[in-house]
Amino acid sequence: MEYQPDLKNITGVGGAIAAIVPASIAAELGLQPGDLVLAVGDRQLRDVIDYRFAIAEERIELLVRRGDEQTIYEIEKDADEDLGIEFVEPLFDRLRTCNNKCPFCFLTQMPKGMRKSLYLKDDDYRLGFLYGNFVTLTNLNEHDWQRIEEQHLSPMYVSIHATDRALRAVLLGKADLPDVLEQIGRFGRLGIEVHTQIVALPGINDGAVLHESIRALAEFYPVVQTIAVVPVGLTKYRFTGKRPQSIRAAIHVHETAEWIDTNWERQPLWDAATPSQGQAAGHSGANLSDQLGHCARQIVAADVPMRCFQADEAARVIDLIEPYQHQFRHDLGTGLVYPSDEFYLLSGRAMPAADQYDGMPQYSNGVGMTRDFIDGWARAQRRLPARMPVPTRLTLVCGTLIAPVLQRVADRLNRIEQLSVTLLPVVNQFFGPQVTVSGLLMGADVAAALRAAGTQRALLPRVMFDHSGTRTLDEYTLEQIAAESGAAVALAGEADELLRYVRVLAKATDRTS
Repeated sequence: MEYQPDLKNITGVGGAIAAIVPASIAAELGLQPGDLVLAVGDRQLRDVIDYRFAIAEERIELLVRRGDEQTIYEIEKDADEDLGIEFVEPLFDRLRTCNNKCPFCFLTQMPKGMRKSLYLKDDDYRLGFLYGNFVTLTNLNEHDWQRIEEQHLSPMYVSIHATDRALRAVLLGKADLPDVLEQIGRFGRLGIEVHTQIVALPGINDGAVLHESIRALAEFYPVVQTIAVVPVGLTKYRFTGKRPQSIRAAIHVHETAEWIDTNWERQPLWDAATPSQGQAAGHSGANLSDQLGHCARQIVAADVPMRCFQADEAARVIDLIEPYQHQFRHDLGTGLVYPSDEFYLLSGRAMPAADQYDGMPQYSNGVGMTRDFIDGWARAQRRLPARMPVPTRLTLVCGTLIAPVLQRVADRLNRIEQLSVTLLPVVNQFFGPQVTVSGLLMGADVAAALRAAGTQRALLPRVMFDHSGTRTLDEYTLEQIAAESGAAVALAGEADELLRYVRVLAKATDRTS
């Protein structure tokens, strides 16, 4: 899940201190939460990146404001020694917002009346560097490029969607966008690595268009470190009011081994399945197009309805990507392109083994999370108690997509003597049943489902709450869900958290037995 800044905490004049690390330099200076760090030496601070860059010296001067008073602190330290300051927000000056109009943007698919920060469309490359937020690069200016070079802000996280410039313009809703492949090439010249994502829409940028995008991005390896392909998410509000229902001028590609002498243009198409087109041993990845097959390609102006992937379509995306992974792993030593977990869950396919994710660099983008949980649970379940001291009931709450995986967890827990575990997949009434991930569950929907099921004790997915674990998207707290449902509720995310909860539950019931 991407980091969500809160505009009210961005001061525009410096970094507001949230906390001071005990026994740190900042603690010795008497700095306090609420103080504003304005500058280090003569460098005005725009964000925490500037701050970290500036304090990497043995002697620094720190300008701090408390109320109406400003104080300069002269500090001597080791160059790599931190001051012990934690900031309220990583950005001090302003947030770079999105100037695109993506027709499938999730933030435009929410109803009115939710908290303001949920409607905030950030497209700030600094959040990409700091937190892995994906950005489109459509708002970079020359000053930004200079800063990226000077501070070596690597890696960056870039939303591609399609490498074809015309189609990408349609998908971003912006006609005058820069060439993203040229931008990636510039990153390469600066020594900056890039992680990319393609939000796939059925019938629009999947199929042969996805072939083209993967092939084009692979040409930039090792600058392009990963390509994640994730399915589009559409809420029920997409199909109401004046919101766009379809995408115009989608590019359709008809694949054929023959050349059709009409208004079609010849384009290369990666064909790893053809032995004669296999890459030579030791190929570096710099000239992948030399080994490509060909297809006929036609640009067609058409209205393609936006919709979610069906199970068979999700399977076809996996089938398209996996040959690339095998070829890239052979030639480059990495899989490079990865379908997100949603494609496997939706299609009913088994998750790849952990080593197929190459360290899971796009974990927070939903690539490898499920495999990580499955493997974590395989280890954790060995430490489960054999029995509960008294008969105990527990409900595991989740979104509908992950239910088959968690059903196996529930089945294992039910082997514990005197423990009865029920899985409760909650249908998303707020966003619509087509929104199936646990991270978008609403507190009201969960409370209603628990109440209807007569649940007494439930474990909720941590991912449905914000980073602090205090509130859901509809502003429900854990306490409010408990009050409305009548159930004792707790949170768990990782397999180890689930294990700890069950072990603590066993001890608690032992004390009350």
